[in-house]
Order: sequence, then C-alpha cells, then structure tokens
Amino acid sequence: MRKNFLLYVLLAVIALQTSCKKSGINENDGSAIPSSTNKVQSVEGYKTYIIKKGAHYCSPNPYTLISKSQLLFNAVFDSSCIYTTIDPNNQIDANKLYGFSDCNSQHLVNSARIGWYWVDGALHITAFVHNDGNMIYQDIVNAPIGSVIKCRITCLTSVYQFEVNGVVVELPRHCSGKYTRYKLYPYFGGDEVAPHTVKIYIKDL
Repeated sequence: MRKNFLLYVLLAVIALQTSCKKSGINENDGSAIPSSTNKVQSVEGYKTYIIKKGAHYCSPNPYTLISKSQLLFNAVFDSSCIYTTIDPNNQIDANKLYGFSDCNSQHLVNSARIGWYWVDGALHITAFVHNDGNMIYQDIVNAPIGSVIKCRITCLTSVYQFEVNGVVVELPRHCSGKYTRYKLYPYFGGDEVAPHTVKIYIKDL
C-alpha cells in the first residue's frame, strides 16, 4: 500500500510540472504566452501596454522624444488581440503598434508605424504611414498569436523601410534629414474603439 501511495505522489508531481510548462511563458526567450489573457500579467523583459474596452489609446502612453533614425523592437500579441468589429467594413482597418512622428510635424501629418489587424483568422502585420496627411499602409507578414515579432523601422532619404520577421517593405517619406521625433504607442482603430481589453507586449532593442 505504501509503495502505491508513493508512486501516486510521484506521478502527481510529474503531471503538475508538465502542466506548468505548457501553460506558462517560456522564460528562456519569451517566445510564447498562454492563450488566456486572464493569466498573463507580463512577459519577461517586455513592457505591457493595455488598451481598455471602449478606448483607442493604451496605458502607459508617455511623451517620449527620440533622435535616432531607426526604431528596433520586438512585440508579442496575445489572444486579446483577436476581435470582431461592429461594422464588418472596419475589420481591415489598421490598428497601430509602435512607431514615431516625423518631419517636425504632428503624427497625423507625418509619421511611420508598424500596424496590425485581425481578419480571416490571422494576425496581419502592416507598414503604416501618414505622408503629408495621407494614410498609406501595406501588409508585411502574418504572425501567430503568442509569437515574438521582430520589427525595425528605418528613416531613409525618401522612404521608410519596414522590416518584420525578415520581410522588408518601403513606403514614401515626405521629408528627408534628421529630426527629433516623439514615440507613438499602441492604439486601437480605425473608426472603432477596442471591443474588449487588449494587451500588447513590446521590448525596445
């Protein structure tokens, strides 16, 4: 009887350890997160940005100036980034992930950002610019929920170069030269606000 009891305890411990490994964050590289956002508070080494239900803007959303011509970062989207818009026509509107203003102007005039939207069961990552007030965006790649997405935005003379997971696209830049810019943080919309709380994780590199 004692041997059977010890065997039961040993099997229970093994099962518990296996369950924890499957449901937790990969602590070595942060390459995956649980599908349930209720269990996720942060990803190691990443800053958590939260867009509350009914909002466009995230928290935190500091005013941060940068002078470098390149923004390099990793991002992780969890299952809270799966959504359905009220108006089906808005489903392909590009939400914003991360980027910066440009040309000594407001970002609605000139800026460059990585964007994203969820449609047809896939997370689409886009290049997104305001070019002299005109919005332009172009799909770059699709990415799995919970994966690490490697991003780079570079200001060149007449274009912005966007690289996501090794895929590069270019969109036009209205100005040239070096400027002091302010960072642009996660934003939901488009026309509609977040239908539920959305969490996005970003690490500057």
